[in-house]
Amino acid sequence: MANINEPLIIWQKWVDPFGEDTDESKWTDYDNEILQDMPEVDEEKSITRSRPVKVIASPMGLIPYSEHTASGKIFNFWTGHTNFNLTNKIIDTIEQIHGVETLDIFTRYRFRIAVGKCFDDSQVMNSINKIIYALVENINEY
Repeated sequence: MANINEPLIIWQKWVDPFGEDTDESKWTDYDNEILQDMPEVDEEKSITRSRPVKVIASPMGLIPYSEHTASGKIFNFWTGHTNFNLTNKIIDTIEQIHGVETLDIFTRYRFRIAVGKCFDDSQVMNSINKIIYALVENINEY
């Protein structure tokens, strides 16, 4: 581990908490044996059983969760773990770095960025490291 006085950011690929099982083939199917034991029903009046649908709550209401709405598929998220406080100056600096599409602060030591699709994620993270390390070292000199 690095010296506690030495600034450090460890990067980790963000994992979608809803998982990656959005394919219909991965849904649990209903038990067909129950349907076999049911008496014959007029097809026009029969009840159609459908597969359950995952949904997420948003400011616009409930949205079906699919590969088109899964944030992990839409954005290239990375989590940064630091050994220094994420001050307002550091937060503002990260937001201004080219390629940073979104910035979410989770705790005083953890944040998440999304790297824009037109940018190389390793170059964006290296830029953040270089600029933030210099900034933190200047702050610590006082």
